[in-house]
Amino acid sequence: MGAAILVIWPIFFLYALVMAGFCCLVGSKTSGRMGCLMAVGIIGLPFALCVVVMG
Repeated sequence: MGAAILVIWPIFFLYALVMAGFCCLVGSKTSGRMGCLMAVGIIGLPFALCVVVMG
């Protein structure tokens, strides 16, 4: 279990950084609300699943 945390969390943070940039790009092209809405689904849901699986 400890080894999985060391592998999964850095991968998740890299994913979150890339997706945050993508959501900012979408937000700048459409509206800020659309970018925030995408961020909730694209970043928030996988983060919640990681917390539940690891916890």
